[in-house]
Amino acid sequence: MKKTIVFITDCIDVAYNELRGVVISQLQKLGNNIEVEIEPVAPVKPFSIINGNFVLRLLADIYPEGTIFSIILNPLKERPARLIGKTKKKHFYFMGANTGVFEWFFRDFEIEELYELYDPGFVSFGGKYVHAPVIAQIASGQQLNLIGKKFDANSLIRLDIPNGTIVHTDNFGLMKFTGVLPNMNEGDKLTVEFKGKSLPAVYAKRMMSRDTGEWVVYPGSSFGLPEFGKVRQNGVKEINAEVGDAVKLII
Repeated sequence: MKKTIVFITDCIDVAYNELRGVVISQLQKLGNNIEVEIEPVAPVKPFSIINGNFVLRLLADIYPEGTIFSIILNPLKERPARLIGKTKKKHFYFMGANTGVFEWFFRDFEIEELYELYDPGFVSFGGKYVHAPVIAQIASGQQLNLIGKKFDANSLIRLDIPNGTIVHTDNFGLMKFTGVLPNMNEGDKLTVEFKGKSLPAVYAKRMMSRDTGEWVVYPGSSFGLPEFGKVRQNGVKEINAEVGDAVKLII
């Protein structure tokens, strides 16, 4: 069976090609003829653990059982443990630093195996020199308990993402945020509070049906998360919204 590797990272320049190239080269050295497909990079906002949580959870929703998720994203001052493991649901394999980036993923897919990679010490661009070779080992079928020691799940860094938190912004200037939309009818008016501003908005099931320049709140495309944006204009740029900011709906 072909194995799929997904890199979720803020290393989206030539660094991604380095990561991919290391995995390909290491698999050739291992020489066991494992068929592997490495997906195009899944980009994360620079240094954003919240966005990393969202992107990992989003892709876990749609990728097939057994996919290997490689998360290279670490803004922390202190070096965290490098984690490897497997989930109970869909039997995903994963690798990434203990930064809180797995919070949403673990909550919904649950942990079956969890190990801390044996620490080789600090090297510059550990994603290339430590992380990527281990991903190749995992893809080749190496037993996880041979490349890491058991890690207590109670030592995982936790991440609290309150309702109303923007977890993703896209190139159209639209914002996905946590929470559940209240019951509303098409065209109902509401106010979105953001950084001390009150933005008049409407509710619509299809935001593009509204007039250009209107602020619209609508049911989004990502496992039930609501979205907020300005029709055919870049709302994110207009209000300087960033992942981690909070919005509040006033009906």
